Amino acid sequence: MKVFNQFIDINNSRQNILTMLSSVENPVLLIVHGGPGSPDRPLVCKYNSELSKYYTVVCWDQRGSGLSYSNANKENGLTIELMLSDLKELVLFLLIKYKKEKLYIAGHSWGAYLGLRFVSAYPQYVKYYIGTGQGISSFVDEIYKYNFVLDKAEKLNDVKAVQKLKDFGVPTGKEYHGRSEEVSVYVGKLVHKYGGYIHPESSLNMNTYFLEYLKFYRHNIFKVLAGIHYSVKSLNSQIDSEDKISSITEINVPILLIFGEQDYICPVPAAKKWFEKLTAPKKNFVIIKNAAHMVNFEKANEWNNELIKIL
Repeated sequence: MKVFNQFIDINNSRQNILTMLSSVENPVLLIVHGGPGSPDRPLVCKYNSELSKYYTVVCWDQRGSGLSYSNANKENGLTIELMLSDLKELVLFLLIKYKKEKLYIAGHSWGAYLGLRFVSAYPQYVKYYIGTGQGISSFVDEIYKYNFVLDKAEKLNDVKAVQKLKDFGVPTGKEYHGRSEEVSVYVGKLVHKYGGYIHPESSLNMNTYFLEYLKFYRHNIFKVLAGIHYSVKSLNSQIDSEDKISSITEINVPILLIFGEQDYICPVPAAKKWFEKLTAPKKNFVIIKNAAHMVNFEKANEWNNELIKIL
């Protein structure tokens, strides 16, 4: 297996991709990371490298993220439309480079948001779409998050959290009655605390997570951290202000969604409800036990096998 980095010009921006390649005959799998701004190549290389036997695996540090972060590029700002345009240019670059008509796209979290919007708009370039931790809408997700953390707090006898949650009250859509942003942040922290991000039984934790990033990026870790801050600040409000995914009712590409059973960053029930109404040439919804939002790394063997099975 060959592993190599390269910088390419995408829409007047210098962006980095990492490739794991065993044979140029293999189909191309483009992994679109989450965040926004959180490149996942350290974890992909550690947990998902088996896929390089079957795919040419490409990890993209998106504009403003990881090795693609640059102060020079910040002048133009980040928009969702620009990120979608970058993704299209990268897809075209890879199709030409590897002489393919179509490729596979695997998006995680924010990357699944970006990936599904791309697939909906440009099905002609995509052989198969794999969404992991597929968020549907902040307008419908919040009630599931609230109910999850309230239930956990009550079961764990976390009296302080229970009282605060009850004082806040049940959200209407994504809105709480006053202090919505403050309450959403608090609920989000509880989702992490109670295992909706990484399952409590997982061997993966935030310490091992950060150590992998340090080991992989070394002195460039400061670019990674700056990119996370910049991307979240630029893009989160744009994502939350619109409801693009829930309005997608049909895609013309086979689709596989994979969730950790306890994912409450992008709640499973919301995704399943949307998925049941989705029309696609082929579709499958897989739930992996004892995992949460980071299922592609928490239960890497099971996740890898799902991607191998669709070939």
